[in-house]
Amino acid sequence: MEYAQMNEAPSTVQEMRAGTDRRRKVREAVDEYWSTAAERAREAAAYADRQVHHNPWTAVGIGFGVGMVFGALVAMLASSQRSTMDRLL
Repeated sequence: MEYAQMNEAPSTVQEMRAGTDRRRKVREAVDEYWSTAAERAREAAAYADRQVHHNPWTAVGIGFGVGMVFGALVAMLASSQRSTMDRLL
C-alpha cells in the first residue's frame, strides 16, 4: 500500500485481511520481545540477589560508592545553579 493510500479505507476484503495479518504478526513479535525482555530482567535480578547474598560487604561498598558519586554530582549541580542565579540577580 502506498503512503497516499494509508489514510484511505481498504477497498477489498483481501486488503482488510492483509492488514489484520500484519497487525497480528506485529503483535506476536512485540509479545515475544516483551516476554524475552521480562525473562532476562528476572534472570538479572536473580543473579544480583545471589551476588549480594554471597558478597554482602562488596554490595555495601558498591552502594556507598555509587551514593557518594551521585551525591557529589547533585552537590556540584546545585552549587553551579546557585552561582548562576547569583550572577543573574
